[in-house]
Amino acid sequence: MKPIDRLNEWTAKGIAWLVPLLILELVYDTVARYVFNNPTEWSYDLSYMFYGAIFMMGAAYTLQIDRHVRIETIYGKMSRRGKAFIDATCYLLLFFPAVGSMIYFGGIFALRSWKILEVGGESMWQPPIYPFKTVLPLAAVLMTLQGIAEFIRCVRIILGGEDAHPKP
Repeated sequence: MKPIDRLNEWTAKGIAWLVPLLILELVYDTVARYVFNNPTEWSYDLSYMFYGAIFMMGAAYTLQIDRHVRIETIYGKMSRRGKAFIDATCYLLLFFPAVGSMIYFGGIFALRSWKILEVGGESMWQPPIYPFKTVLPLAAVLMTLQGIAEFIRCVRIILGGEDAHPKP
C-alpha cells in the first residue's frame, strides 16, 4: 500500500505545479484582454486543460488523505469499525464500478482521440487535445489503485487491526 500512497503523493505534488501556471496564464490573459484590449487565442484551451488535469490527477491523493466530500450526519457518529464497514461496502458497490467505467470508457475516448490526433475546436488556436484526453483513464487508474489501498485499510480495521493510514 505504501508504494501506491507514494505514487499518488508524487503525482499530486507534480501536478500541483500546474496551479501557479494556471494562475499566471489567467492573470496574463485578463491583463491582455482588459488592459491592452488584446485577448489571447490560447487562454481558454490552456485553462480548461490545466484545470482538468489538476482536478483529475489530484483526485487519488485527495482520496488518500480522506478529503473528498462526505455527508456525515450519521457517518460522523459511527465507531471506527462502523465507518470502515460503510466505506468498504461503498468501495465495492459504488467506487470500483464507477472508476472501472472511467477506465474503460475513458480509455476508448482517449484512444479514439490519439488515432485521429484530435485537435481542439473551441478556439482558433486548435491545440492537440489527445494528451489531455488521456488524463481521464490515467486518473481513474490512480484512483483505482488508491481505492484498493483504502479498501484494504478498511478491511484491516473491520478485522480489528490497526489503521495504517498515512495522514499528512
